Amino acid sequence: MAKGYTQGCFISIFSHLGEESGTADPLLAHMESILIVEDTDSLREVLSTVLAAEGYKVTSAASAEEGLSLFEDEDFTLVLSDLKLPNRSGLEFLEESRRIDNSVPVVVMTAYGNIEIAVKAMKLGACDFITKPFDPEMLCSVIAQVAQHRRIIDRNWSKSKRRIITQNKKMEEVLSQARKVAALNTPVMILGESGTGKELIARYIHEQSPRQAEKFVAVNCGSMPEELLESEFFGHEPGAFTGAKEQRLGLFEVASDGSIFLDEIGNMPWQLQVKLLRTLQESEVKRLGSNAIRKVNTRVVSATNCDLEQEIKSGNFRDDLYYRLGVFILEVPPLRERPEDIELLARYFIDCYSSISEQEASISNDAIELLRQQRWPGNVRQLENALERALIFSDGALTSDSFDLSAGNELGDDDIANKSLPELASAALRTAEISAISQTLQQTRGNKSKAAKLLGVSYKTLLNKIKDYEIFYSP
Repeated sequence: MAKGYTQGCFISIFSHLGEESGTADPLLAHMESILIVEDTDSLREVLSTVLAAEGYKVTSAASAEEGLSLFEDEDFTLVLSDLKLPNRSGLEFLEESRRIDNSVPVVVMTAYGNIEIAVKAMKLGACDFITKPFDPEMLCSVIAQVAQHRRIIDRNWSKSKRRIITQNKKMEEVLSQARKVAALNTPVMILGESGTGKELIARYIHEQSPRQAEKFVAVNCGSMPEELLESEFFGHEPGAFTGAKEQRLGLFEVASDGSIFLDEIGNMPWQLQVKLLRTLQESEVKRLGSNAIRKVNTRVVSATNCDLEQEIKSGNFRDDLYYRLGVFILEVPPLRERPEDIELLARYFIDCYSSISEQEASISNDAIELLRQQRWPGNVRQLENALERALIFSDGALTSDSFDLSAGNELGDDDIANKSLPELASAALRTAEISAISQTLQQTRGNKSKAAKLLGVSYKTLLNKIKDYEIFYSP
């Protein structure tokens, strides 16, 4: 088996773990269900066999599409996913699964050469990652600890119940502006880096508006296949396309009288931009397979971390749609510009976990100082993930030794001498990718489709990297 272990060896090591205690780990025995998303048949079979023997109900999928279908239909306690999957990547699976239910922990598996991608997965919401070929005992330990932690986390603690924590003047001004525009039906565009809380601001606008008793519907325009977006937005009738067996309301109809949040609006396909513009102008939709016009009364809030003005210059985004969506613009500052909020946020997240788990948790002053020193390129989301991971692998008393933050933060020239070779390699890879993408975009005059082919990656992967690295093409 190319993954580094023979099937027999893999199973015998797991069996040995069970023999030492005389029974399956009680933490594992309480697990209800695990979803394994892995495209290598042999490894998927081994993992399924071993985990089933440990008392899990195991469901497996060979692709991101199959995994998402299962994830949406069934209730899983934990997901174990490879990052290298056919058609849609493990990162796309992770991002979409977070949209469906971000309370289910995802542990990602990756090869040594994909550590930087694994770090991105952590920023997107993965609770941990393991490298291939991995130590089976370590895998069991990680799963057991994640499972133990998640059993005491209330699955209903969603983003809609979280508060915006700040004493930063820029952030307070954003909230003040959000309250003022909430009373109106004015379209709002929220700008900011990934992880800054743009959806939280959108929910805040909805909750402060006269529509607060109606539905708030969030959709990520960058995580859904292009061919499905139109149906998701506008709905379809039976027989509208292959597989359309039932009538389906589009999200604009579902959110009528309420609010719809269009995240990653910069990733919306050109043809869909035209139809969205008409919906915004006329307040009406037409389902696929139908000629009937249906009026909708939906408040639109959009968000992006792209430079949409540059995307307009490059011919990737319509200027008329930009002006329609961006009647009122809010800019959310990154966490590095809100240093006074780091301690507040850290203590808030810890208090939330303590309240939910009914187990006392605390954080030392030296740990707070360590958190303050980080750049947090993944912003508040990365800070929360770092705290949750530290809580999983601690007794609740967090110190500076509880955190492993080096992989998730950018390296500065002054501390290169203090970094390990893998960390330096990660930074070098980032620099090389930025350079290669920038040069290729210059070569193709901003044509991302051609650039993706020259770079040997998918169009979606290139878009993600352009966003992550904040690369702007300048002709």
